[in-house]
Amino acid sequence: MSGAEKTIGDPEMALSEAQLESFSHQGFISLGRIFDDAQLRTISTEYDLLVTDEAQVLGNDEEGFFPYRAMLNFRSPALAAFILHPHLLAIAQQILGDDIRFWWDQGINKKPGSGSPIAWHQDNGYQRGRTQEFLTCWLALDASDTENGGLNVIPGSHQAGLRPHTWEGVHAVIPGDQLDTADSVGLDARAGEVLIFSSLLVHQTLGNLTADRQRRAWVIQYCRGDQHNEVTGEIYDNRAWAVKGGVVADSLESERPFDLVRERA
Repeated sequence: MSGAEKTIGDPEMALSEAQLESFSHQGFISLGRIFDDAQLRTISTEYDLLVTDEAQVLGNDEEGFFPYRAMLNFRSPALAAFILHPHLLAIAQQILGDDIRFWWDQGINKKPGSGSPIAWHQDNGYQRGRTQEFLTCWLALDASDTENGGLNVIPGSHQAGLRPHTWEGVHAVIPGDQLDTADSVGLDARAGEVLIFSSLLVHQTLGNLTADRQRRAWVIQYCRGDQHNEVTGEIYDNRAWAVKGGVVADSLESERPFDLVRERA
């Protein structure tokens, strides 16, 4: 921490009581735009350098591949700084408390014609063992809807807790016979808007069926400071502190190194 400690106290950055109630009940809300045009240009420029076909792709031969990259913050100091953005952290503090760790970030570009979906799942389903609910922040760098690979969610599905998942390739998915999707809705976003949702919210992203509309998204996740694995007993002190005792960190640092290969083995 710096000598002049940075705390979060601007009421304009906080969620209203109605927004908090909606998040608690539905499992998601839209924050609208919280980054200005210059910040969005910086994020987009850094993102486009990193999230490329040459670096890593997801998808399949039949439906098409699309660029994906995990932990962009390791590769871009500029993007790492945005993970400590005061508006994001003010909202994370309302939901997670005064001790917050940065959990994960990733870039996914459903480029035009990449029809491969990422099937119904919860973000917690990707963890070995079992851990607590965390917060997903989804920045739409392009307008996002169900035609160009946007989000579908099942409102309120986070309230039922973690569901059984199986692995389909690199994806953790909820088997179709264990899921009622009748109440699912599209969670559209305009370019530059941020959606937040519970890591237990059941969601999917569809394929991009358009010929000319890119769908880039940067996902940033935060967890509680005492996040741990209830099965393995692991304490997630390899996740960097974002807020500790209500004070914002100067940089992303953790008690032990984060091993990206191990985490995705």
